[in-house]
Amino acid sequence: MSVNVPIRSVTPANANGKPIGPPVTNLPPLAKCDWAKQDLSAPDAGRVESGRMLKKRRGKADRLDLEWKYISRADTARVLQAFDPEYILVEYLDAKLGDWRTEHFYTGDMTATGWTPHLDRWEKVSLAIIRATPDKG
Repeated sequence: MSVNVPIRSVTPANANGKPIGPPVTNLPPLAKCDWAKQDLSAPDAGRVESGRMLKKRRGKADRLDLEWKYISRADTARVLQAFDPEYILVEYLDAKLGDWRTEHFYTGDMTATGWTPHLDRWEKVSLAIIRATPDKG
């Protein structure tokens, strides 16, 4: 099940999670932001012959799927530039924690689709971010 999640800030970071630039705090409102937890299992995890599952969880990582609808060219550029660095620190409302937190993420694929010339807007801008530093299993 997905949960709509707001974001307060996005800060460029290095691979170790240290900030390397100023935070972006003026993102346009999200149309959709879904929170998910991903389990990270050991390479030898899986089902044994009896059918019993051996999870062997090594860690847990948050994933946020973000989407904006019908945003201007300027807002689209601001969003794509904010999430363009390979690593970022994101202040977001954690659905599981029930409070705000800042965590180290890496950025996934980004798309801007449905250019609408008469409105001078993109129909949809979407991207995914995944925690770069997971919680221990």
